[in-house]
Amino acid sequence: MKIRIFQINTDRDTLGVKFSGLQETQNIQRSNERSTRIDPTFYDEVYSGEVDCKSLEDVFSLFNVSHPPFFRGHSLSVSDIVEITENKNNYLLGAFFCDNIGFEIIEFDSSKAVKPDNLLRVVALEPGKLPYETEVVDNFRAFQQAVCGYFEVAYPFEDDAVIIVNEDGYLIEMEPTCVINGNLYVGPAFIVRNGGDGNFYSLTDSQVQKHLNTFQKAVMIDDFDNDMDFGIQLQ
Repeated sequence: MKIRIFQINTDRDTLGVKFSGLQETQNIQRSNERSTRIDPTFYDEVYSGEVDCKSLEDVFSLFNVSHPPFFRGHSLSVSDIVEITENKNNYLLGAFFCDNIGFEIIEFDSSKAVKPDNLLRVVALEPGKLPYETEVVDNFRAFQQAVCGYFEVAYPFEDDAVIIVNEDGYLIEMEPTCVINGNLYVGPAFIVRNGGDGNFYSLTDSQVQKHLNTFQKAVMIDDFDNDMDFGIQLQ
């Protein structure tokens, strides 16, 4: 399931509707002579990516019990919005308001929500999943969160693309993610550009497409060095 998650930013929440249910939010907006449509300018986009979920209830559980690597918000709660897109054609299936009980489909112009200025466009790699395009905040803490620990940089490609991985991945026996040029990479990771000047940069359109296509064509491997039993081997 391909989703985006939006959460209210209290600094822009002029009506104080964060954590309010849909009916309560609409009542507050009506009493302030505002449209009853949910105001997207109150919201920040806090996640964009692929999740192994089959329902909104699964999404709610995932974003409360075990936050995905590239999530930059608080646990999913009332007033949050989940936007679902059909994977193959990027067709918007709908935006769903997290209500006091369950979810309600709403009209929501996500183009008016806010994203941080310092986001990097990357290709995410996670054990047991095909790659997907997402974004990570350009700072040390966000990189650590993305790989679930201290990170290091690997240089398996011929251009300026690099892989950011967990530096202790082998020691803590993270699940294998992929094999490139005979080297095994484990745990959640992401591909980004290294500018050679101490900074990281977003992948270009061609790099994103290249790495998505490359890993989409990867095949499962059953064993690597007799101690790992899952991963993807690039052809």
